[in-house]
Amino acid sequence: MQEETFEIAVKINQGLEPLTFTIIAHDDISTPEHVFSFKVTRDKQTLATIRPDADHCWQLLKGEMEQDEVDAIGSAIDAHYT
Repeated sequence: MQEETFEIAVKINQGLEPLTFTIIAHDDISTPEHVFSFKVTRDKQTLATIRPDADHCWQLLKGEMEQDEVDAIGSAIDAHYT
């Protein structure tokens, strides 16, 4: 499978404008289910790699990001696919 790249806007900080992130989706062959992983980038820097977990939760695989930020970005990724 080829990588898919798309942009999302996520409101991270209340009262501030949403931040735009570039998301790079790829099939994670290291998992038995081949779950998709998503690189979260901004200004050409990779901030984190996340992956969906059970019950619409998201898991941080690499990087430093608060869980509420991971969940907000994950929700925007979910919305991209609906």
